[in-house]
Amino acid sequence: MPAHLLSLADGPSILFDKPILLFGRHEECDVQLNSKKVSRRHCVLAQVHDYLVIRDLGSTNGVRVNGERVAEGKLRPGDELQIGNFKYQVCGDLLGRADECPKVEEYHDIPPAKPGVAEYLPADDNGDKGTGEDEPME
Repeated sequence: MPAHLLSLADGPSILFDKPILLFGRHEECDVQLNSKKVSRRHCVLAQVHDYLVIRDLGSTNGVRVNGERVAEGKLRPGDELQIGNFKYQVCGDLLGRADECPKVEEYHDIPPAKPGVAEYLPADDNGDKGTGEDEPME
C-alpha cells in the first residue's frame, strides 16, 4: 500500500501521492489544516529515495516525531507525526512492498482525503476559519 498518514484524531487521512507535500492553513498548501495551531505554511513532507522526511518551516508550534520536536526528521512506518494539534501515524511503504498499518477505513468513519489535499475541517471553538496568525499551543 502506498505511504499515507493515518489520522489519529479528528481530521483527514492523507495519501502521499507526490514527491513533496506542503502542509499549512494557507489555500496554496497541498494539505490544508484549518486550525490556529497550524501556521499558514507549517511544514513540508518529502520523499527521499525509499523514506519520508518532514521539515518544519519555522512554525510557531513546530513538528513532533514520536513526541519529540524536530526541525527535520526521517519518518518510518509506525512513527507518530504531530503537526500543530493534528496527529498522524505513518503507514505504508513508498515502494509499495508491505502494508505496515491497518486500513484507514477500519478506524474512522471519515473517508481518506483526496490524494494530496485535505478537506477543510470545521472551525475551531473560537470560530477561526484559518485566517490570521497562528497561536502557540499550551
